Amino acid sequence: MSIELPSFSIDAGELLEHVSRVAYRGEPLYYGRNGTNRYDDPKRNYGVVYLGRDLPTALMESVFHQHHWLTDTKRSIALKEIQSRLVRAIGVLEDLRLADLTSSGVMAGYFGLNLEQLASRDYTHTQQVSAQVHAMLGEAELPLFDGVLYPSRNNYPAASIALFARADDKIKVIEDIDLIEHVDWPRFVEAYRIGVEPDPGPINPDDAMV
Repeated sequence: MSIELPSFSIDAGELLEHVSRVAYRGEPLYYGRNGTNRYDDPKRNYGVVYLGRDLPTALMESVFHQHHWLTDTKRSIALKEIQSRLVRAIGVLEDLRLADLTSSGVMAGYFGLNLEQLASRDYTHTQQVSAQVHAMLGEAELPLFDGVLYPSRNNYPAASIALFARADDKIKVIEDIDLIEHVDWPRFVEAYRIGVEPDPGPINPDDAMV
């Protein structure tokens, strides 16, 4: 490669967030390996979990990632859907080293990708990036990165995290918080102009950050 792949560190003691279903309260974090999400392993050999550094990004990349913001001005979500969600507060126990895909020139200069390929619903290119990063070795032939920091498609210019399963011992679920009880939920509703509907709304959410 023509340039060095930059890294981004998340220090021990920081908190990350993962939006999940209430059914998973108290369960270990799930590292998906079905190959259906943006930075999954294309060969399905290792798992990936998607995390946010703040609640809005975690929500926009999970619950609201299929919402048509330009055409649906109501921006609504059913109360039942809110009640079915919880936020997993993730404590960082050891420093995390992420491949920083948000740095200037990385996607074009290092991986040869353009914005369309990066943001496409076809995950072929981004999954190949994941596999390349996962295979990189540093000193003593140890894995170089714990995951990737990538531009949030739905909450740009914020960034999201795709964490590899091999870094599981570096993080811990500190608390499971009902979404409606999360301290940042009211601010999100106001800032993103979200309407809460008593009946199912237009959103067809799923659990995975993309």
